[in-house]
Amino acid sequence: MTIRTKSLYFLAALPLLLAGCTSTNPKAALEDVDKTVMARTGQQMTGLSNDVVNVLLQTNLTAQAAVTIALLNNKSLQAEFGKIGISQAEVAQASRLHNIQLFGSWRFPNQPPSIVDSEYSAAADVLDLLTLPARKKIAARNLEQTKLAVADKVLQLAAETQIAFYTLQSQAELAKRLNMIVEVNSAGADIAKRQYDAGNINELELHNQQAPAIQSQLDLMQAKAEAQREREHLNRLLGLEGDQIHWQITDELPSLPERELSLTNLESLAVNQRLDLAAKRSQAESIAAALKLKQKTRFIPGVTLGVDTELSPDGQRVTGPTLGLDLPLFDQGQPAVAKLTAEFQQARNNYLAQEVNVRSEVREAQDALLAARAAVEFSQKNLLPLRQEILGETLLHYNAMQKNSFDLLMAKEREQMAEETRIAALRDYWLARVELESAVGGRLSTESAAPTPVKTDSAPPMEMTMPHNH
Repeated sequence: MTIRTKSLYFLAALPLLLAGCTSTNPKAALEDVDKTVMARTGQQMTGLSNDVVNVLLQTNLTAQAAVTIALLNNKSLQAEFGKIGISQAEVAQASRLHNIQLFGSWRFPNQPPSIVDSEYSAAADVLDLLTLPARKKIAARNLEQTKLAVADKVLQLAAETQIAFYTLQSQAELAKRLNMIVEVNSAGADIAKRQYDAGNINELELHNQQAPAIQSQLDLMQAKAEAQREREHLNRLLGLEGDQIHWQITDELPSLPERELSLTNLESLAVNQRLDLAAKRSQAESIAAALKLKQKTRFIPGVTLGVDTELSPDGQRVTGPTLGLDLPLFDQGQPAVAKLTAEFQQARNNYLAQEVNVRSEVREAQDALLAARAAVEFSQKNLLPLRQEILGETLLHYNAMQKNSFDLLMAKEREQMAEETRIAALRDYWLARVELESAVGGRLSTESAAPTPVKTDSAPPMEMTMPHNH
């Protein structure tokens, strides 16, 4: 092998020596997402088999069991994970140089001597090599942004699943109470019909007793239909089909916790750990880095270096380096810089707007939680005991023949309505609790909350100013 041929092989192998060997396997990135989700929800996504879904479906589901099934079985969420594989592949692509360009030409004489004039050359883009570290860093930032966005989708699904579960649970419990009201009102209508037939009441009094029975039956029908809609909504979130849809849930909503969540520094906590906010921050940082790179390289001409060898008809071989320049005469990168500048301003404003929204969402959810808790406590301590006492007193008066059957049935109906009010307030509490944890970006405890910043690799904080022109 001649020295000239060796130089061609060396140039062709140069990308393998200079480019990194970043893997296209997204396993590490997926594990990072799993760790983030585990820290925020206590739920594990990897390392669990699909058999877990079937095992959980054989039990009376709880809200947390439903979340586990959703994270393992929701197909839309699985599609979101594909974004990580795409982003990981882009990092691997950014870590590699463009391939060497090989050229060859063969010229045939039109008269003797009939010896072919052959020429070969190879060239590589030097600017591609110089910008490799910056391009790799930008792609890595984009991967971090994708990981944050996908993890946020997981948290959104977990919150939506809990909301759907508590809504279905409360609807089922309300249907049970409505069924009892139907029984009470039906008994009242039967008594009224017998009294009417006996001539003890007139037609107006009969109809006044029949109307509540009919209305309560209609309310029960609507409640059952709503419960079925909520059940199908939950089926979609859990990704269930076929025989899997015949699951059962626990009968009643969880009781009101004795101790409330710690509500100190929630706005700061949310700003530090909300994944969607971190994703927007990472996006702005990536655009800022791309803009900075473009500003630095816009006036640098494209440079290609290579080697060329030619064998002339007389048998003489000529070999030497080649140099190509892409002079920025007509395009100095102004459109690209302008586009990146606008994209950075857009990303920056999106981040700032989202931060305002996050703080507002936290305050709104916190107020809703406190209001719902107050409503539950008030109904449990005041309304429901009072209705139960009225029912008991009415029964005593009924036994003493001081109250009639209609009075007793009405007292029972109103006691059940007070139960409905308590159930609705308790449902609102658990929904508000889920909304608050979703607004904050992770689970809360009864202990004092301390901000836990989101780790986005080793990227420095984003400067909320426009990168300087160069």
